[in-house]
Amino acid sequence: MKLTYFGTAAAEGWPALYCSCPSCVSAREKGGRSIRTRSQALINDDLLLDFPADTYLHVLHYGLNLDPVRNILITHSHEDHLYIEDLSCRMNWYVADQYRSPWTLGVYGSSSVREAYDRTIQTRGCTPLPTVAAMHELTEFQPVQVGNYRVHPMLADHAKDAVCFIYAVEDFDGKALLYAHDTGYLREECWAYMKQQGLRFQMVSLDCTCGKQEEERNHMGLSAAARVKERLLSEGLAGPDTLFYVNHFSHNCLFLNHDEITAAASQHGMQVSYDGCAVEF
Repeated sequence: MKLTYFGTAAAEGWPALYCSCPSCVSAREKGGRSIRTRSQALINDDLLLDFPADTYLHVLHYGLNLDPVRNILITHSHEDHLYIEDLSCRMNWYVADQYRSPWTLGVYGSSSVREAYDRTIQTRGCTPLPTVAAMHELTEFQPVQVGNYRVHPMLADHAKDAVCFIYAVEDFDGKALLYAHDTGYLREECWAYMKQQGLRFQMVSLDCTCGKQEEERNHMGLSAAARVKERLLSEGLAGPDTLFYVNHFSHNCLFLNHDEITAAASQHGMQVSYDGCAVEF
């Protein structure tokens, strides 16, 4: 299995659009891996995780190829993870007939994602959208087959205004990924479910929005992510060969740039994502 990170920041990006705090100034000056766009990742070449407005930027500058993508898992309906309007670009007029993909893209998410999808059709005149990007509503803790993967949607500890998911994704080769963004420390229901399902992860990607801050509700800081790692190991859900990454950073995380985060995360045996980072496991 392969996971490619295309966007690794929180809603405002890093550097943030209107901000000149020390972290944003440092990122602008340093460039490279310290520049982070809105959250998106790709499993192998066919299963997309989230669909922000930065998707077009990821196509232009990070090599994201949407042609093989058959399905999208949406973590939640916040705008930095879901920009439905761009899905309408698969409709007639936006794509030349002779180059149109013959399949309907599958969009998977919670009831809140369904509500956002339906609202977009009603308010933006996207009536043909289901013919090119069909919505499939998921229920928490009910696994489902999505293309070549078995997907486990689990409740995130995040917003009160939406049903938010983290995902465990298994392939047919026995590899499993835990993708846990946006969330605080994992709910007890998640721990019980993962053990009941007999999951064992080869890669774990954990929210680290708050960085140095001691935060474990709605989002996590590095210390909370480290506690999740240790519990995954102690409960047999991960092993010594499991790759642990922290991801989804805000300029408010109190780190100045990618190098500072990397140095701190290494002390916990974790690696740090960056835009364009590809991990095979």
